Amino acid sequence: MERILLLFCFSISFCFSQNVKGKIMADSLPISNVEVINITQKEVVKANKDGSFQINASTKNWISFYHKDYDVVKIYIDSLFDFSKSLEIVLIRKSEKIEEVVVKNATPYFKDVNKGISVAPVKSNAYGFSDGTAYTGVNLMAVGKMLFGLFKNKDKEVQKKREPIQFLTFVRRSYNDDFLAKSLKLEPTEMEAFLSFCNFDEKSKEIVESYDEMVLLQFLMTKSEEYKKLHQKE
Repeated sequence: MERILLLFCFSISFCFSQNVKGKIMADSLPISNVEVINITQKEVVKANKDGSFQINASTKNWISFYHKDYDVVKIYIDSLFDFSKSLEIVLIRKSEKIEEVVVKNATPYFKDVNKGISVAPVKSNAYGFSDGTAYTGVNLMAVGKMLFGLFKNKDKEVQKKREPIQFLTFVRRSYNDDFLAKSLKLEPTEMEAFLSFCNFDEKSKEIVESYDEMVLLQFLMTKSEEYKKLHQKE
């Protein structure tokens, strides 16, 4: 009877908690130092040097793969997921920001026109002039602006209904200290000071407005690297 009971308990634990394993690649090469996060169970592991990983998971779990230089990848463990299969997770490097280009007013250049020859401007109301625009009695630009204003006002009304929330409150609602300490590689005693450090960043307001726990976790991981470097110098 005891053997049957043990076998039954083992079968239940196997069904409800198994391992997701695989390898993380980018540009056909393995990547190390990737945070593999079970968002649902609040568990985190780091991929090995060869890019391999293994983490506890069960159905209806979300698994996230985070590296500061690559876009985040998330997978969902559904009822059809094959736990015996080894996954290959491909990360894509974050695109670099394009510097702002300012285009200044320039003198128009007319090909094959000799210098000293004046060019007469064309008036839009001149007889026989057409710029290809169909004439209507309705100001389409004005109508477009009016419709845009209506939708914009509706969006503002929806945003006003959302209850404002503070950064620290958002963090506490999303993750507990134990999970953050393991994920960010920080001591539990450092957590209050670290979160205050994050709160001083102007970007923390944008994170709160996003209401996205994954965006929040990415922000905290980035700030934890800054926090560690700052305290190493001290």
